[in-house]
Amino acid sequence: MNRNLAVTGALATLFLCAQAQARVTEIRIDAVEPFADNTSFGAAGPYVRIKGIAKGELDPKAPEHAVIVDLDKAPRNARGMVEYEVDIFIMRPADPAKGNGILFYEVLNRGNKQLGNRLHDLGRAGALALNDPKTQQHAGNGFLFERGYTIMWSGWDPDVSRGQALMSARFPVAMEDGKPMVRRIREEFQVGKRRPAGAETVKLNYPAASTDKAKARLTMRDRQTDARVEVPADGWAFDDAQTVRLLPKGTKFSPITIYELWYEATDAKVVGMGFPATRDVVSFLRHERADSKGTANPLAVSGSMSIRNTMAFGGSQSGRYLRHFIELGMNKDSDGRRVFDGVSTHTAGAGKVFGNHSFGEPDRTFTQHEDHLYPENWFPFSTVSTTDPFSGKSGSLLRGDGSDPLFIQTNTSTEFWQKGASLISTDPAGLRDLALPDTTRVYMIAGTQHGGGGGNTPAPGPCANPTNPHSPAAALRALVVRMEEWITKGIAPPPAATRRLRPEVPSNMGP
Repeated sequence: MNRNLAVTGALATLFLCAQAQARVTEIRIDAVEPFADNTSFGAAGPYVRIKGIAKGELDPKAPEHAVIVDLDKAPRNARGMVEYEVDIFIMRPADPAKGNGILFYEVLNRGNKQLGNRLHDLGRAGALALNDPKTQQHAGNGFLFERGYTIMWSGWDPDVSRGQALMSARFPVAMEDGKPMVRRIREEFQVGKRRPAGAETVKLNYPAASTDKAKARLTMRDRQTDARVEVPADGWAFDDAQTVRLLPKGTKFSPITIYELWYEATDAKVVGMGFPATRDVVSFLRHERADSKGTANPLAVSGSMSIRNTMAFGGSQSGRYLRHFIELGMNKDSDGRRVFDGVSTHTAGAGKVFGNHSFGEPDRTFTQHEDHLYPENWFPFSTVSTTDPFSGKSGSLLRGDGSDPLFIQTNTSTEFWQKGASLISTDPAGLRDLALPDTTRVYMIAGTQHGGGGGNTPAPGPCANPTNPHSPAAALRALVVRMEEWITKGIAPPPAATRRLRPEVPSNMGP
């Protein structure tokens, strides 16, 4: 009886702590299944798949949450906290004690897992194989499994659909005067690229507060630098609050043309909650033994923690998310502990995500022809403190408060052309090379493309020219091993290899 009282008291203390701090309050495990028919992966042995959700809450008054846009507009529970829920997916050794003690967290890209292509040479295996790996074939080359990593993903974008095993999040809507917030926004869209050609209707990211066309404006242009041409009011219509079409009915949107709709939008979720939700879910799995209801941490072994270190990886949008995560100070949890010991980004350039904004749209990305007016590359760009020539302010991605991770950034040729990659190793004016801190490495994987991965072929696909089959995967795997050694043994990776303004001047990028 005394032992039960002690356990109850411990759980009550944990629950009170969860109330006072922004933490995960509940873990719900929906399925624990053998992976790949119990195939053994070297010394790590068989793996299991764990699927479920994590629920948590954030204190909107906490100083560390002041950076989360519209959190103050979110509904609160009886404790004055803002609640959220995210999908979780974990792959760990069936016997956690046989793992290497490192949690490998991959940031989802528009709800998708990318490791199959990025590291495991699965090639174009299809969304379901990548997002819901079940068979030995889905393990690809088995790189992370053979090394004993515990692999994890969690939802962070509340607007991701639930099809094809995508992972999402449930965040509250921003409210004003008891009603969903309304703002006039600009929605840009094209067909024939990210949306299918031949479309007669287009779904908007946010529903219209009013379908009165007198309160909206639709324009079109062929190129970003062209003047906008107004589409007459009788040339388009709202099909419903979240769908528009051209008139007369049956008219198709012109491929590649840039359409822009200005309208009064509503139902904006507090998208920036994804950052502290990621922080708190990872921190919970690393440090806590159970949630407030007594559900055990799925990474605990007989009450002891199996995770000693953590690293994060993200490619493209996911890499930009991690750069943003670091800048916002999210690598320190509510108890002041470092969340990720190491962070690796690939093909992120100097960017972040349009996610911590009112009416954010994290799927947006600046390319040669589209999305030029959505925020992506903004100061600070580098891990070195520099001065913004426009505002005169100084700043760095890193916090300098002991929470900063070891940081490896890799890019391909593409990111130097259209993702500002040079800005991570030069000053903002592009006039001088930077001496990066020795906790940071920057590498260019030359001759590869933005979406490169194992299994690529020269087939042109929808393009006129062949694609680049050269894969960066071998280099990325090598850098995972070097990050592991850096975190666990203090063995630093090689000095950086990237483009420089003055190649003859050595950089201070090594120890």
